[in-house]
Amino acid sequence: MVKLPNRLLAAASFVDRGALIADVGTDHGFLPLYLLKNGTAEYAYLIEKNRGPLKRARENTEKYGMSDRTALILSDGLTGLPEYREKEKLPHGFPDTVIMTGMGGPLILKIIDETPEEIREGVRCWILSPQSLIEDFREGLRERNMEILQEIKESDRGKNYIIMKVRGML
Repeated sequence: MVKLPNRLLAAASFVDRGALIADVGTDHGFLPLYLLKNGTAEYAYLIEKNRGPLKRARENTEKYGMSDRTALILSDGLTGLPEYREKEKLPHGFPDTVIMTGMGGPLILKIIDETPEEIREGVRCWILSPQSLIEDFREGLRERNMEILQEIKESDRGKNYIIMKVRGML
């Protein structure tokens, strides 16, 4: 398995054992594959809005033998998940843990706002790492009645990252 960068290891540390995760903006899929491989996650939705990164994630799920424990979804955020689950007749429910790293704070808030209510109400924790406008992001969480439970500041390749475990109270 590929070694995860420190910022992704920090995000992984916030995931509760037995989680059903959605990694929005999964890119290569290494974080959910790591969580599946080490037994933290039971199942993972790897969600990406672009075909190229989703193809890389598919190649990695096959390479690491995780195809049966993942669903790869082409979607802008979580909006496409209900339709995909119904169409593919997936036996798994909606995620209880949503991970979003590597994108700007305003985009993360937009994705939260656009998440279908049927998914939002079942999310126990959001693991978020906004890459910009951190204080505005914190205010946006407060406005949405979301509470930061834990926070880690992690340095990786000369850049500082904030990783938050957030409880949604929407």
